[in-house]
Amino acid sequence: MNRKGTWFGVAFVLAIVIGLGYAGWRIGHPSKAQTCQVCNRPIHIHTRTVGLVGDRRELFCCPACALTTHDQTGKAVRVVELTDYETHAALSPDRAYLLRGSDVNPCAQADGPVGPDKQPTVAHFDRCSPSLLAFATRQSAASFAREHGGEVLSFSEFAAAYSR
Repeated sequence: MNRKGTWFGVAFVLAIVIGLGYAGWRIGHPSKAQTCQVCNRPIHIHTRTVGLVGDRRELFCCPACALTTHDQTGKAVRVVELTDYETHAALSPDRAYLLRGSDVNPCAQADGPVGPDKQPTVAHFDRCSPSLLAFATRQSAASFAREHGGEVLSFSEFAAAYSR
């Protein structure tokens, strides 16, 4: 066997070993799921919200988390993108409608955090409640509300009332 063939064989085997090693590492260390910047819950495909905190783009699990950030941290937040609950499409806040307080809340947790006695505690406050779901049209929000309850407001109306 000539020298070129030997080097090619060594490089080929080395590439395979490195590739298999990387694949094994990725299986053992899956990428971290995106989590809300405030409550550390997973980012939900139905309610993903993007806001600007100062000049930094932040992801939130839901509109409620984004809108309560100022009260919790003192930092101003400007919501720049909502997600349509039904289609998962990005929505501009100035064209979105919110359904507040329906019986659907992707952020809801069955049990509160575990206390020192290793028993679930009762949550007295949940920043993601009542639920806020965004819709592209008032009609789709109202239709969803007929089945699941809640109050429909434009995002602008809600944000203005909330900031007072």
